[in-house]
Amino acid sequence: MLSHIKDSQGNWTVVTDNKSYQFGPSHPEYMSLVECVRSGDATQMVELIDTGSKIENWSNGSFRFRDGVLYYVDEQVHSAITNRIVEMIKQNFDVDPILNFLKRLYQNPSYRAIHELYEFLSHKFLPITPEGYFLAYKAVKRDFTDKYSGKMNNSVGEMVSMPRFRVDDNCDIGCSQGLHVGAIDYVKSYGSAGDKIVICKIDPADVVSVPLDSGHQKLRCCKYEVVGEYDGELLPAVVEDYESESDVCGFFEYNNEEPDYDECD
Repeated sequence: MLSHIKDSQGNWTVVTDNKSYQFGPSHPEYMSLVECVRSGDATQMVELIDTGSKIENWSNGSFRFRDGVLYYVDEQVHSAITNRIVEMIKQNFDVDPILNFLKRLYQNPSYRAIHELYEFLSHKFLPITPEGYFLAYKAVKRDFTDKYSGKMNNSVGEMVSMPRFRVDDNCDIGCSQGLHVGAIDYVKSYGSAGDKIVICKIDPADVVSVPLDSGHQKLRCCKYEVVGEYDGELLPAVVEDYESESDVCGFFEYNNEEPDYDECD
């Protein structure tokens, strides 16, 4: 085990080769660093601590790593986003998708919604598009109408929206007004035999709340675009050009049909 001091908040100071290194729970490789200290692997520990410098170089300075914490435009980045960045670096993805995502995220007028969305995005298989949108899933009826009212058209190419002020922003209430999408495991558990699952593109700025009752696996938003039908294949971390089974993708016209807003799924 390497010589170290650990405080009550989980911050570590490790001394090796007459040099001192610090890291805390906010570091993207925290658990691996702790294991390095316990196993005495100083070389690997130093490489992992340097993850912050790798992020700074990868983002051309858009991110800063200071005292074990990652920042974007002076805003501390949540560990869920930091972990996604580390994943993208390891997979050699371009920086633009995550930078565009953060720009859109910080246009969300709700501080609460921004921080609730972090927990939702910690679930795997929620890809980010080059423009900074993210993709999630939705169970619908066989005819692509919503399961609650049967009036909303969720066919590929439809843009579904409702006034933001009508979306319930209370995360303590599980089933309430709003447009709902979710992580794939939640959506599969909600769907019934014969249902279809569609893939929705959401602007982070349009997220209103992430209900607690679903383990942060679903959210309420005020707008989404249906970009494809789920065929059982999970999408990668970044989607460059998503083509649905009907070969339709991209931006579409708004759906002018007046929906029933009291949706719950």
